[in-house]
Amino acid sequence: MSYIKQLIIALVFLPIVVFWGCESNDELQPLAPAPPNTDTVSKKVMVEFFTNAGCNPCIAAHGYLDGITSLSGVTHNDTNVIIVSYHTKYPYIGDIIYLANIPQNQGRSDYYGINFTPQGRLDGVNMNQFSSTDWTGQINAELNTTIYLDIALTNTFNPNTDSGSVTANIGLVNSLPSSNNVLHILITENNVPYPNAPNGITSPDDVMRNMVTGVNGEAITVGQNNTVTKPYVISQNWNEDECFITVFVQNPTTKAVFGVERIKVKQ
Repeated sequence: MSYIKQLIIALVFLPIVVFWGCESNDELQPLAPAPPNTDTVSKKVMVEFFTNAGCNPCIAAHGYLDGITSLSGVTHNDTNVIIVSYHTKYPYIGDIIYLANIPQNQGRSDYYGINFTPQGRLDGVNMNQFSSTDWTGQINAELNTTIYLDIALTNTFNPNTDSGSVTANIGLVNSLPSSNNVLHILITENNVPYPNAPNGITSPDDVMRNMVTGVNGEAITVGQNNTVTKPYVISQNWNEDECFITVFVQNPTTKAVFGVERIKVKQ
């Protein structure tokens, strides 16, 4: 056999000898438990806005928040900013949205010590005097803080009975700073008709209509995973196509909000 043929045969069989003579690193190895992956959870924050139909300084704040609701790029991530608007008795006691649910509008105002409008709370923290620049800076900073909870919502709604049921699956992403927390479930409505509003805000958005779990919320102990289901009813005076359900977990003492999510009533 010629030298060239011998060389070719040697080169062909050498990888086979090497392959079978070496220990393979390609065997399936037992998988280690995967660490929690917070990268898959996007931080959502809540702005609670306290307003009144007779409040002229509230006009600019309404326009600012409407820009977030319409996803106009006001913040780094408008989609992840959830707004709830409460109408108070200051300065116009005849505000019809306030009068439609005095106990809960007043109860939430009392909780934060609201005695003038406009005011905002970002995940429970006072946002101070309204300034579009300052509020945007605060919201953007809050969007980058620790993610504690991953809240996923499912909802069933029967338009024939104007009633439904919302289920919140609450997953723990990072340990909560406190244990004595409460769960809030509430219904808001967009484009609420108010043709005679003294300040000209004739179709306010994100209006709190009903706190399903009451002003004080319901106690919840958050473990690795929690599932809560609550029934609700939509008033015939509300536009069900404009209604949303907001769910959030809050410490009643520190007022810190640890997680929030929202879902449309009619899918």
